[in-house]
Amino acid sequence: MNDAADRTGPRTSPATAEPGGGRSAVRAGGTRRTVTRRPPDRKERIVTAAAELFRDRGYHNVSVADVAGAVGITAPALYRHFRGKPDLLAQVVDRTVGTVTAATSDATDLDAYLAAAAAHSIERRGAAVIWQREARHLPEEHRERSRQELSAAAGRLGELIGTERPELTAEDRTLLAWAVLSVAGSISWHRTSLPRRRFEEVLRRLASAAVRCELGTADAAADDGGAAAGPGAYAALAVSRREEILGAAIRLFDERGFQSVSTDDIGEAAGASGPSIYKHFPTKTDLLIAGVVRGGEQRRAGTERALRTPGTPEETLGRLLRSYVDFALGHGHLIGLILGELDQLPEKERRSSRQAQREYLALWGRLYEETRPGTDPAEARIVVSAVLTVVDNAVRTGRLGARPDLGDRLVELGTALLRSH
Repeated sequence: MNDAADRTGPRTSPATAEPGGGRSAVRAGGTRRTVTRRPPDRKERIVTAAAELFRDRGYHNVSVADVAGAVGITAPALYRHFRGKPDLLAQVVDRTVGTVTAATSDATDLDAYLAAAAAHSIERRGAAVIWQREARHLPEEHRERSRQELSAAAGRLGELIGTERPELTAEDRTLLAWAVLSVAGSISWHRTSLPRRRFEEVLRRLASAAVRCELGTADAAADDGGAAAGPGAYAALAVSRREEILGAAIRLFDERGFQSVSTDDIGEAAGASGPSIYKHFPTKTDLLIAGVVRGGEQRRAGTERALRTPGTPEETLGRLLRSYVDFALGHGHLIGLILGELDQLPEKERRSSRQAQREYLALWGRLYEETRPGTDPAEARIVVSAVLTVVDNAVRTGRLGARPDLGDRLVELGTALLRSH
């Protein structure tokens, strides 16, 4: 977004004007001077630049000066449009949510929506990161208003789905609507790309597979080589004071963000005093490291169970899907920690965690490519990301997470996406 021609400040010539602005000659006391008008889209450009910076660096790591510099203006010029960084974040989130709600309101039918959503998700790549990670820093009443708007958008999308599949219950229409929104948002969490036309085609195909997924077919009693051990089965740990503190920290870091949580907050949530926390964790960063390590251990345990039994690539991929669904159902806050807080880790731990994440995704990608020979590796990564994002979002989305049959429904959705080629 850097545009050197839009910089404010001293100019070498009074005739210089900003792009999109204009000049007018004015005589005051017999002296000719030039008045430069601001470009009419400056506010939009500021919001766009802020959205990109918040997505790439995180809200707390971006200053007003950073945003101003990305637009090519001074910080005082930015303050003519926004009261400060919190106001700027509010505008970014409102625009992000507004794009989703407008797409569902404007769609005339389901196919039209799926096509438009694929295009918009590519054009506004990163929108899901803004909502899921950065909106945590808004006041609760603002976040609640945005949540209600997104829920209304999912409801409208559910109605479009219902016109095509009238046999679905309202609960299932809502689940499929959120799955479609998750597919669109899944590309926010990675930078893998395809040629534009092909990219849109893949996203439409995945969203269509979610819409047309047959629900109620999964066998909840299937053992699949021991992979399906049930939600939370990998974390049967004794609840000690240390575990209470760590559990509270993981939840708060997920809900508010690492930088917005103090050790006093954690102590209060765990019913422990500050000195008690320091007996187990010398610093707040040690709590974050322990939480991320915990997430990796729990997921790795499920992966090992899924790979234990020999089988075809498709069978193994199915067990891996079931293991991830089980992990997600029992560890929603750990997923939030892995998604949103790795950048807050010290460099050594951050590199190690990101490497573990890459290896996990590579495992999924290899298995998927084996089930679909000739698949472009980039396309495989996009499909895998969509599957995992549908699972992650469902277990962390309000009433969806309370469905007693959610695990089986997510296995069905994930399978539909993996077979959508």
